[in-house]
Amino acid sequence: MKFSRYWVLFLSLIMVLAVAGCGGSKPSEQKSGSGSSSSELKTIATSHQPCLHALPTYMAMQKGLDKAEGMKIEFQFYPSGPPQNEALASNKWQVGAMGAPPAMLAAIRYGAYIIAVADDESETNDLYVRPDSPILKVKGNNPQYPEIYGSPDTIKGKTILQTTASTGHYAVIATLKALGMDEKDVKLVHMEQSQAIAAFEAGQGDIVQLWAPFDYIGESKGWVKISSGRRVGVKIPAVVVASKKAVEENPELVAKWLNLYMKGIKEMKTNPEESKKMLDAYYKERGLTLASKALDDEFKLRPLFDTKEQLNMFAKKDGGMSEVEQQISGLAEFFVSQGRITTQERDKFFKGGFITDKFLKMVAEMEQGKK
Repeated sequence: MKFSRYWVLFLSLIMVLAVAGCGGSKPSEQKSGSGSSSSELKTIATSHQPCLHALPTYMAMQKGLDKAEGMKIEFQFYPSGPPQNEALASNKWQVGAMGAPPAMLAAIRYGAYIIAVADDESETNDLYVRPDSPILKVKGNNPQYPEIYGSPDTIKGKTILQTTASTGHYAVIATLKALGMDEKDVKLVHMEQSQAIAAFEAGQGDIVQLWAPFDYIGESKGWVKISSGRRVGVKIPAVVVASKKAVEENPELVAKWLNLYMKGIKEMKTNPEESKKMLDAYYKERGLTLASKALDDEFKLRPLFDTKEQLNMFAKKDGGMSEVEQQISGLAEFFVSQGRITTQERDKFFKGGFITDKFLKMVAEMEQGKK
């Protein structure tokens, strides 16, 4: 499936929301600033989605921080992880952010590395129904998960619109498992997020899987959340990824970019109000207009972690798995159970050093050197 098809699907959301155009003839790529000699700058191609985890890169570009560090960021835009990986296969980008499931597949298939955590998306990978859905008549069917709506009787045979091989897919399967079901009990239909919103609004499907910021759009239409990753007890991180080629051929450039990314995370944690304005601008450039509450929820529901916190998350405890590895191990087992990866590929992923704190340590040294 070509990237152009994914982009067309995303543009359908613009038509649905009737918002203004994205501004610019080629919204899939955005170059950093103007006025400096490009011959003096090292270009780094970044890969991002219409998500909060794109904001640190966007902020660096808007503030000219990349140029100050001798870089020129090329911003590539994708609707979700699978098309990001499709582009990665052709070495179209060097660094970026995505959900942990496509990041794991990027490591297994293309040798990419997970080098940091972008945010915790456990609560913002969720499932929605229409307000008149009979699924809402049952809550807490499994006492271990009292916040989940639905039961085997109300969900079996239903059609779920979802983005396959994604963090949202993981939330769907975890929800079914919590209710004593699996994907054979429902009909799963793959759609990109914008397509899923349009289809669900048109009456297709019984349940729609969404992630931020698309879930806020669903809520604005009166749709009701019935489950999320957090509500079924699973951790769903978004992660920062670097390509095999970038790591092997230009690790210093990767580290310099990650330093800017972590500066953005720090700014988002310490100055959320100004960061919300930047996020609003980024979304509007991409054809998304969110209410003020939705922008607030982006920061409220998606925890962020600074460099020190992340180094602790990447540290192996007593020779065992690190916190990040533990979180992704649940995703890995999910993919094995779905037949999307083999146990050999799972073992290769965890034993191959594809989850690394090498670049976070380099960033920590840069931060320490400027104190």
